Parts: sequence; C-alpha cells; structure tokens
Amino acid sequence: MVKKYITWVAPDSKEAYTHTEVWKSTNQGVSWTEFTTSNDPNYGGDGIVIANSYAVDKLGDSGHWYKIRFYDNVSTVTWSDFSEVMRGSDFRGYCTINDVRNYTNVQTAEYSDAAVQMLIDTCTASIDTVTNRTWQGTLTMTDEYLDGNGSEYIVIPTTDVKSVTSLALDDDGDGVFTAISASLFYFYSDRGGILLDADAEVSIFPAGRRTIKISYTYGNADPTDTVRHLCILMVANMMKMDATRTTMIEEIKASLRIDSATTIM
Repeated sequence: MVKKYITWVAPDSKEAYTHTEVWKSTNQGVSWTEFTTSNDPNYGGDGIVIANSYAVDKLGDSGHWYKIRFYDNVSTVTWSDFSEVMRGSDFRGYCTINDVRNYTNVQTAEYSDAAVQMLIDTCTASIDTVTNRTWQGTLTMTDEYLDGNGSEYIVIPTTDVKSVTSLALDDDGDGVFTAISASLFYFYSDRGGILLDADAEVSIFPAGRRTIKISYTYGNADPTDTVRHLCILMVANMMKMDATRTTMIEEIKASLRIDSATTIM
C-alpha cells in the first residue's frame, strides 16, 4: 500500500456545500466504500471539510479507483452528483517535492518538505487561477442555467468541457424546460460549443435570461508535462527570483491560459 492523493476543484461558494465525500473501489468500480479515518486521518463523519480540496489515501494503490461528491450537512438538498471516476496521484499538486529539489538543488536544511509542499500548493492554485483552467480532476456540473442567444449555437462559458450529459430549453419563458434528445444536438469538445439539430425539440437557444438548463463534465484529470514544468519553475522562483525564469513562466502561463471561449459562428 502507498499514499495516494485525490484532488478536486472546490465547488462554487454559492452552492453552499460544507463537505466532500470520498468513495473508493478496489475492484474496478464493482463496489464502493466511503473513506474513513483509516484512509485519511482528517476524514470526519461528514467527509472532508469543503475548504480542503484534496484527500490522501494512506491505504492506496495504483489499481484503486476514487470518486467524490459534495455534501451539505445544513441544507435539505444534501448531495451533489458523483464525479467521474479518478485514479489517485503519488503527489499533491502539479509537481513533487523531489521535482523541486532536483531542479533547484535546495536541500532540507534550507526548505523543509512541508515548506516546499506549501509552495507547491500555492503555485498549483495560482496556475488554475491565471489560466482559467484546472488539471486537478474531471468534475460534474448539474443543472447549470445559461442565457440563450436566439441562435442554434452557443458556447458553454466553462473551460475544458468534456461532455454534455443533458440539455433542456425554456422556449417561452414560463419556467418549463423541454429536454433535447442527445441525438439532436452536437457537442464540439475542442471549443465547448453546442449546435442544435434542425429537428431538435426546440431548434434554437431561446433568447433570454436562464433559458438553458445543462449538465456537463469539465476539467482535466492529470497535469500535462507543461503544467508540471510551470509549477516547478514557479516554486523555484518563489525561493529565489530570476528574471530569465520569470519571463519563461509568463510565456508558459500565456500558452495555457484560456481567456474566453471561441465561437465558430
């Protein structure tokens, strides 16, 4: 058994969740059990407090699968949908402590493991913020409401959308939504756009506020080599500022950043 870190993106504060539940499967998803303090000493009766966006499985293995859901122990609306299944990582954040030490040759006498990990956590969060993206897991958004534009095509404002699981439209503003058959809309994963078929139950996205109800998955499960490199550089720069490295960091950030979705219409 080895430690496995499971990371995710915290939900929007307006959803008012209080905890995150973590579930584990050791048999490829045939059966699931919820975490206990044996897995993570910080795991309480309601899960991990929402302020923390990771858990560590002290009984983990590369063959174990994980999923999460958000929990509200105050409201009567208690659980979100489960996330997609994920694998645990050998480290927390977008690079490892050893990555940083190998790059900088900084030893424990200068920066302890805890101090380096704190810098990694800070830089990981910063990368998500400045790029408007995440590589901390694929998450599910359920019943998000969007404004319609009177066209047969829209772009979902969330970045890195992987799939659209349901779509419904309010065509006359009465608050009643008509479900659109999955075969009658087309999702463009490279740009996060949806095109309605001419034969769809409603053939345009009705112009108006909150006329679209949509559920989808988004995010990336693992950091790319570029993201990992960026995190190492940012941590090193926090230890000792270097002008050449600063320029490189800004260039990599710019290459990863998504400022707004691009339409094809």
